[in-house]
Amino acid sequence: MINTKKIGSVLKNLQISEDLELHDEIKAQEGQLIAVKVISVNPNYNKLELISGRITELTEGDIILGALGNRIASSGMTGTVPEDLNKHDKIHILNLGGVIGNCKDFNILLGPATECEVVGSIVKEGNQLNLKDFAKVKKSSLSKSVSSIAVIGTGIDSGKTTVSSFIIKTLGKYFTKINACKLAGTASQKDLYSYEDNGANLTSDFVDYGLPSTCMNDKETIQECSKSVIEHVSKEADVVLMELGDGYHGDYGTKEIIQNKEITKLIKVIVICAYDISGAVNIIENLEQNELEDKLLIISGPVTNNVSAFNQSISKFKFKNLDFLNIYNSANHVNVFAKMINRISDD
Repeated sequence: MINTKKIGSVLKNLQISEDLELHDEIKAQEGQLIAVKVISVNPNYNKLELISGRITELTEGDIILGALGNRIASSGMTGTVPEDLNKHDKIHILNLGGVIGNCKDFNILLGPATECEVVGSIVKEGNQLNLKDFAKVKKSSLSKSVSSIAVIGTGIDSGKTTVSSFIIKTLGKYFTKINACKLAGTASQKDLYSYEDNGANLTSDFVDYGLPSTCMNDKETIQECSKSVIEHVSKEADVVLMELGDGYHGDYGTKEIIQNKEITKLIKVIVICAYDISGAVNIIENLEQNELEDKLLIISGPVTNNVSAFNQSISKFKFKNLDFLNIYNSANHVNVFAKMINRISDD
């Protein structure tokens, strides 16, 4: 039997009351549930988000339950599912949610990933378990047509979740039920918690479909996962907010999701979180290439922290249906949210 309290939130759909055991044989596959023992902790990157939502610090000797997955993060760790995995092999914690893999590179300012020793695979009734065994969202097509807002960005930490939560909170004054989902990224529940804290009724992400991460997955898998999650959160919703993690040009499938016609048909507003004007313009130009210039485009994130500088830079370009939103500057909040509401309500 497994006896540990440190279960990563990537296993959020796991019922801890289930009779789970360890097995020496391990299938090296994405989503495979494994147990590891911490042997060397990076003090700059030593946190684990538990299935309860609490954040705990990792210490040497801890037994951690997580899932194999891939991650490529400029602000964190880059690692992949190993081709082969055996008991006592060395492996690493790749993110806050307990995604585990072989760390290939790391942010030099953080240092290397916390190193662990493989203890074994997690089994039930003799069968090795995978996240797909606990999927709450089944593969489905888009049958509902709920007006949606898509939040994308130039990269990690460009303000996507902060802006998404602010939009949910504000639109909650005008719509009865706002549901939200995260369609791309690496497993961590803090973003969904932020949506819920700000008024989202129902939330979901790719973990509910059985993926520890959308990183390095093929286009078809990412699009099918996204459509299924959107369908799930569209239940009785007036508005759906979709956050697409990482950057538009990253390896997590954001561009592939935006290129899907079935998904973009639902999107009325696209919020672009950017560090600078060049990044924002690059995304806008890509959206135009995909014939999405008719959407209401709103630029947000750090690039809008200085409104005068933003206006000076953006005035050099001619874009239709364009506005900006800075959550800390209320000067145009009434105007920009009026535009959003009109687009959402114009069915």
